[in-house]
Amino acid sequence: MSSFLLDAGLRQLVARALRRRVRSWRDFFDGAVFYGRTWTMASVEAPFVGVPQLTNIEFDEEDRLILTGRARVRASPDQPVIENSFKLRTRLGTRENGQFIRLQDPELAIGLECPKEWELK
Repeated sequence: MSSFLLDAGLRQLVARALRRRVRSWRDFFDGAVFYGRTWTMASVEAPFVGVPQLTNIEFDEEDRLILTGRARVRASPDQPVIENSFKLRTRLGTRENGQFIRLQDPELAIGLECPKEWELK
């Protein structure tokens, strides 16, 4: 956990897995299934997903990696940023003779929490 490069790399892998889940939900609610997507992942309207910290890294009995942490998600620019806890269980894999590291068979659990802005109302 004290290695900056390891922490940053794992946070980017987790953010990619979360981004894929958020993208599919937003496509469903926007009607992109029928009308097509009006934004790209590089545009300002794309969902924002950030992983500010990983709180725990462990392995289970089947040697799968379990990552626990906090994620910040915003589905679109006019929506509030929601900070939730997550737990991701996966195996690490490589392709192209070890040049690229990826998550294999990720299982994601997101703890739903009320946004801070809504708590005060």
